[in-house]
Amino acid sequence: MSSMDKTKKVFTQLISFSINNLLVQIFLFLLVAFLIWSAWDMLRPKTSSVADTALSNAIIYFERGDFDNAVLQLESVVDDHKGTSSANQAKFYLGRTAFINGNHDKAIVLLSECAAKLDHSILKKEAYIMLGQLDSDLDIALNFFDKAKNSALSENEITYISILKAKRLAMEGEKAEALEILDQIDTENNTYEELFEEVYGLSLTLN
Repeated sequence: MSSMDKTKKVFTQLISFSINNLLVQIFLFLLVAFLIWSAWDMLRPKTSSVADTALSNAIIYFERGDFDNAVLQLESVVDDHKGTSSANQAKFYLGRTAFINGNHDKAIVLLSECAAKLDHSILKKEAYIMLGQLDSDLDIALNFFDKAKNSALSENEITYISILKAKRLAMEGEKAEALEILDQIDTENNTYEELFEEVYGLSLTLN
């Protein structure tokens, strides 16, 4: 075989190897991209116009004062549209209803399942406030109040949450910690003055 033929053969092999290597890289890139997209698609809240409509209907029942039908509608949204943002929001309303009705065990289950998944900061904040009032573990409850602060939209809301956090501490007998929080609140610009005075008075009565 002449030198020219050998050179051509080597060159041909190099081209073939480069093409095959490039195809492998493209395949691996597409595979990784597909896996990342699949994982994201599984984890993101699913949207559904049907679920949104069902949730809206449930809210209408609430506005009319028909709470029994509202609860039934919300439970249907949760059961029929799992994984959607509407289902998470329906759990919030069910949890809040249970909280108001004194069914705290049910409330804490529902709110724990949906709080972190809620799209709206207002609902997320309220969910964490209720969890902070309900959880029997003080450390976990305080953490919920801190999460509620992270979803607050104003200084007034942060003040309100701080007072509730201090109240929870006072109810657990943690006088020093409660007063430390209360003493940091601006009493001259306090929208929640009555609640503040109530919790401060409660804290001072502790031994």
